[in-house]
Amino acid sequence: MARWTYAFSNGSYNDWHRKYDGIAGIDIDFCEVCPRCYEPLAILETCYDKGQKYKATTLSKIVASRLNIPCYLVFYKNLTPGSLTFRIKRITSSQTDFELMNEDQWVAILLDLQSNHRKVCKYEHK
Repeated sequence: MARWTYAFSNGSYNDWHRKYDGIAGIDIDFCEVCPRCYEPLAILETCYDKGQKYKATTLSKIVASRLNIPCYLVFYKNLTPGSLTFRIKRITSSQTDFELMNEDQWVAILLDLQSNHRKVCKYEHK
């Protein structure tokens, strides 16, 4: 069964949930939000980068599509202690190929999401 694909425990709730037939669950890795109104801005499917080219993103794409927000596949790895490097791929609407990014490049994209949202944020002009 698919629910036993992973040999390791992903926490007590997941272990409990897997005991029952007829129900299913998948975690969503990360949701980028507005720090003022908590409106979701992007869904991120994240994974430590081991050179892989694929990670299942079906649920993340569905959620992002229904929320009408972008979805990204984010492979990350340690560059130095405390800093990361990224391979990023947008996987909804204007889908892209993987792009290598440093922290500043990825943060610029995340800040752009925030900036675009501020135009419509219910708390921005109060």
